[in-house]
Amino acid sequence: MSILHREASARHMQNVDMKSLHVFFCLLNECNVTRTAEQLNMTQSAVSHTLARLRLLFNDPLFVSMGRGMLPTSRALELVEPLQQSLAALNKLIEPVKAFDPGQFQGSFEIATSDYIGFILLPRLMVRLADVAPGVELNIQPLRPKEDLPLLKDGKLDLIIWNEKSAPATFHERKLFSDRLKSVVRVGHPEINGSLSLEQFRNGKHLRISSNHGAVKEAIDSLYEQHDIRCKTSLTVPHFLLAHILISQTDMIGMIAELTALRIAREIPLQLFEPPVEVEGFTVSQVWHERLHAAPAHKWLRGEINQVAKEITLELAQFKRSQPGPSV
Repeated sequence: MSILHREASARHMQNVDMKSLHVFFCLLNECNVTRTAEQLNMTQSAVSHTLARLRLLFNDPLFVSMGRGMLPTSRALELVEPLQQSLAALNKLIEPVKAFDPGQFQGSFEIATSDYIGFILLPRLMVRLADVAPGVELNIQPLRPKEDLPLLKDGKLDLIIWNEKSAPATFHERKLFSDRLKSVVRVGHPEINGSLSLEQFRNGKHLRISSNHGAVKEAIDSLYEQHDIRCKTSLTVPHFLLAHILISQTDMIGMIAELTALRIAREIPLQLFEPPVEVEGFTVSQVWHERLHAAPAHKWLRGEINQVAKEITLELAQFKRSQPGPSV
């Protein structure tokens, strides 16, 4: 083939469309222009014009007349397999996305969160998923925001559920529920019973959380700094949930999230109080990257988590309405 002819073929190749390839494929099956036109709901003239373009494109007659039909040339027969593969690939590209079926889904999600958030969300979420998506698996990892955001971007994490104040603008974020801090001491505390004064708060021995992230710790630290409370810290632990057990068995004062406190106090003998100073609430949100924003399975999981969060918010509202006063 001459250079000029190759250039001409390349230009025509740029103009080929999926419909022309379908015409070619149908001609290979029917070996007849009239039947091909009927199969594709086209005019015979349109099929003939398409065949003329295909002949120019492939620099081959492709079909030769034989009686009332046509016979494919050796070049046309060589193109049968690549043509089938190309049409299959193109059809796959344009076929509509199938509706996501959680009941048939088999897969896992990598989620980073804190022990506090996991304690609130996961029991309800797993009960819900067991019914609608028995094949799903959640792999929970410790929350480390500075490391987790790059992992989310790189696709090594699917979701972050955190209580940071906000996510960077390049990530998607959706609020799940709000929470606030409560003061807590054990039932039978020798000096605190039924109420907690500012003086008792200042003079008591406190348990602190050493986790270097999260709005819970930030809110607690802010409380101490804002009110210049230089109370004695008797113990520092790395996990939020460990604090509740230690408080119940010592005379220390702790600060824990209200949603956690409501559940823990049903099993562990604790006194819960409004803090003796004003404390801001905080928000728990789920955060994800743009690459998974439209993914059906990921979108479904975010929706399930959001539904659980609505149940948690409703539970807290109902509890508050049932209480006679501001103290729990």
